[in-house]
Amino acid sequence: MAQAFDGIRVIDFTQVLSGPFLTLQLALLGAEVIKIEPPAGGDQMRDRMLPSPHAARGMASAFLALNHSKRSLALDLKDPRGRGIALDLIKGADVVVHNFRGGVVDRLDLGWETVRAINPRVVYCALTGYGSSGPKANDAAYDGAVQAASGMMSSNGHPETGPTRTGYFPVDLFTGACGAYAIAAALFRRERTGEGQCVDIAMLDAALAIQAPSVCQYTVDGTVPDLIGNSSATHLPTADCFPTADGLVLMSATMQHHAVAIFEEAGLAHLLADPRFADTAARRANAAAVRAAIVDAFAADTAAGWAARLGRRGVPIAKVNSIAEAVADPQLAHRGILVEVPAPAGFEEPLRLTGAPFTADADGPAPSGPPPTLGQDGLSILRGLGLADSDIGALQAAGVVGGI
Repeated sequence: MAQAFDGIRVIDFTQVLSGPFLTLQLALLGAEVIKIEPPAGGDQMRDRMLPSPHAARGMASAFLALNHSKRSLALDLKDPRGRGIALDLIKGADVVVHNFRGGVVDRLDLGWETVRAINPRVVYCALTGYGSSGPKANDAAYDGAVQAASGMMSSNGHPETGPTRTGYFPVDLFTGACGAYAIAAALFRRERTGEGQCVDIAMLDAALAIQAPSVCQYTVDGTVPDLIGNSSATHLPTADCFPTADGLVLMSATMQHHAVAIFEEAGLAHLLADPRFADTAARRANAAAVRAAIVDAFAADTAAGWAARLGRRGVPIAKVNSIAEAVADPQLAHRGILVEVPAPAGFEEPLRLTGAPFTADADGPAPSGPPPTLGQDGLSILRGLGLADSDIGALQAAGVVGGI
């Protein structure tokens, strides 16, 4: 029995979020991921991005989240000796992934043509903001900027306050998921053809893909989505966020039987005989009155109470949870999305980190080790290339490798 990517070696030049999330998915299915990091500071997420009490030692929580089950080599790619080591690793690799900003990969001479020349069977993945070619190929990109550029923000927010970005990183992580899928497909193709492949992943493309229904409302129907706050694209008043006695619930109640259940459970069954409330079209036309009736009724019970009562009636409803409340959900414990990872160097206890978003009946995703400290695997990786300890020491003294 073997995981899907057992025996697959990945050379990972990525930093921040999208690339590390991509390579984590491969690592969770058995791939050996060698993370190449700059000797001075390493991956930006170690200490320079999101606040964390562990940032001072280069192990911020966001870095831990996306880099467990990997090995780390701190390597100066600008030095010809460092680039030579990278090429030696690439010769024995199955996958190479980078998210260098446009132009950087060419200056390092680690582009597809160079890599293919030394390893024709390699799967090469370039992950950028806007693609490896085109008028915006060299533009810098982070998740928030692509949310703005892709039109995502134009439908996210309230009419009264204007567009807003999300508080998490959907573009980064969905781009990483797309990249993992593309690499898996390229590896499957290689099994059939014996050939490597270059796959080009752009954050902007992924941001459009994740908005497919909204994008095609415009390209097919000519409809431009607008700001809908916490309501639904259906513009139905029963599909919205509502206050309760102690918090908020969000309902995606779009069907007639959903509305019937809400009105009956809330003691408003008599309103179903009122022409303003009788069917979907009437409720949409009288949205303010429908909302007022529900808000008044929902004040009589808690968020958890309404979620339980209406959930039993088949209404899609959930209490608006904090992250702390979501993590404590027994369903997540049942699914095993949060996995226990051995304590990294400098930590005393194992960590609870996010794993893969699926399960399998055999050989499924699982963590294989803790997040690495910067360069912690350098000695074993370099020895594996045949370098003598004296040569490794000289490279370390010259700053070409670090963390050993």
